[in-house]
Amino acid sequence: MHTQDFHCFRSDPLVRWRGIADVLESRPEAWEWALANIERWLQQGRLHPAPLLEWRQRLLEGRNERTRREALLEALRIPPVDAHQDQLRSCSPFVGGPFRAASVPTLPV
Repeated sequence: MHTQDFHCFRSDPLVRWRGIADVLESRPEAWEWALANIERWLQQGRLHPAPLLEWRQRLLEGRNERTRREALLEALRIPPVDAHQDQLRSCSPFVGGPFRAASVPTLPV
């Protein structure tokens, strides 16, 4: 097996979440992408919609209010502070589109 095979390495979740925060900070369309993911999943009849509804509220507030945006970005850049945040992150709307770069693993050198 090749030692540089990215399948052998799991990306650090904190690095991934920091990358998501960077994408949200630098690409305004990323907010809309995440919100569109949420709406699509809700329309598909998500079994447990509560995390998606919470993400939607946080994203709408963050998109429209600077202090909420800064608080959300900071929360994404640090480890989860409790089980609720950890559970919320497991239902992430930050997939595809502008978030692809945030999920690409970096290979050790």
